[in-house]
Amino acid sequence: MKGTLIKRNWKFIFVLISQMVDIIAIWIGGFVIITLKWSETIQYITPDENMLIGFTVFTIIYLVIAAMMGLYRGSFHLSLRLQNLIAARSFIIAVLIALALNSFAQAFVGKKTVSTFVIALPFLLMLARYVLNHINLYFQKLGYGVHQILIVGVDKEAERLYFRFKSFPELGYRVRGFIVHHKTEEQTVLPQYTHHEIDAVIREHYIDRIFIPSSDFSLNGYSFLRSYIDDRGLKIKIVSPHAEDLLKISRIYDIAGITIASPRRYRVVMFKSVLKRLFDVILSSVILFLLAPVFILTIMAILIESGRPVFFLQRRGAIKGGGEFDFIKFRSMVTNAEQIQQELLGKNESDGALFKMKNDPRVTKVGKMIRKLSIDELPQLINVLKGDMSLVGPRPLPLKDFEMANESEEFWEAIKERGSVKPGMTGLWQISGRSEIKFKDMILLDLYYVENQSLLFDLEIMFETVPVVLFGKGAY
Repeated sequence: MKGTLIKRNWKFIFVLISQMVDIIAIWIGGFVIITLKWSETIQYITPDENMLIGFTVFTIIYLVIAAMMGLYRGSFHLSLRLQNLIAARSFIIAVLIALALNSFAQAFVGKKTVSTFVIALPFLLMLARYVLNHINLYFQKLGYGVHQILIVGVDKEAERLYFRFKSFPELGYRVRGFIVHHKTEEQTVLPQYTHHEIDAVIREHYIDRIFIPSSDFSLNGYSFLRSYIDDRGLKIKIVSPHAEDLLKISRIYDIAGITIASPRRYRVVMFKSVLKRLFDVILSSVILFLLAPVFILTIMAILIESGRPVFFLQRRGAIKGGGEFDFIKFRSMVTNAEQIQQELLGKNESDGALFKMKNDPRVTKVGKMIRKLSIDELPQLINVLKGDMSLVGPRPLPLKDFEMANESEEFWEAIKERGSVKPGMTGLWQISGRSEIKFKDMILLDLYYVENQSLLFDLEIMFETVPVVLFGKGAY
């Protein structure tokens, strides 16, 4: 039972191992410097106790920055080259922060100590990532983190997906065959299985993933696969070149697809929900306190320009037919904006369920300014404290936008996982273009987040949100 539990949670365990290996690498570098000092190979001015404190502070800074840049969350499936690239960026930022603190503390650690440490550590961190990669491959051979999968179809896209998984063994996907409506006479790289044979194959090979190469959310005529989800603990994942390109915009290099259906692990979900709620309440309270002056100035500016109301309330939700709540924003438009929108529908620059205009005549002068810096979104911190929203999650949409979306019932069924987590103030859509993101693109990004949500992922998204908000990228 213990072995099964470890194998099932190997990805999470590997993240912890990744952090431990980096800590060891940093402290090996520190140990080498201390040894050189004691042996008088090189002379240092810095007292021993300051060196130990300095190494501890740098370790914390590096771990936080690396987590925010996605190094640990991606250590399981990223190539060694990409891991080293993210580690290098994290190292440079951590060094700059550490140097600033060192200067502020008036030579807390000596210059010779710092320079030697900065030169030696990159090699140790690269060695750490090399060791981690081999640890992962070794444990995969023992069955840890390995997934047995089937691919839907036998066309060129299906075979291309097979060869891609074969080229990236670190992902841990072992393809056992193709699901087809009718077997073809043409020879394929792996066996073909029809609807009547799938059950036996799932039991024989312990299949836990089914991949569908598709450019949209349809199951390509294989809707019967949904019946296997809860009974057999399977996941159905969509893989498309468009989705992969979209994830790369968000600096997420993932070829493992986007899940559209999966069994619920209730204990894990409950634990994540409690942890996430605690994180939301603490952080949103701190942000509200720190940004109180911004709230006061914004309220005064809105009142002076266009009077009451200061806030704009709108019924929103994460999924059609799902939970609804009053979404709170600073009012950035004229008071009769929703009536005027009906006259502007023909000028919509987005698609289907989203209404966006770069030069929307309904936006006030104050509104343009607060939208550019996302100040209009700040009252959603109240939604977070109330429990309607989270700091990070899927973008909540106005209820009327769901009615405008001309999509099939199969589409809404395919994306229902989007409603399994609370809507967020920011998310992958925010760091991928905000208003420039189309409706279905936003849905794809949200589905990826729902499957991969964690505090590390939330920190990563929030870290990437800061420059997006400061420079107003994609905001209008």
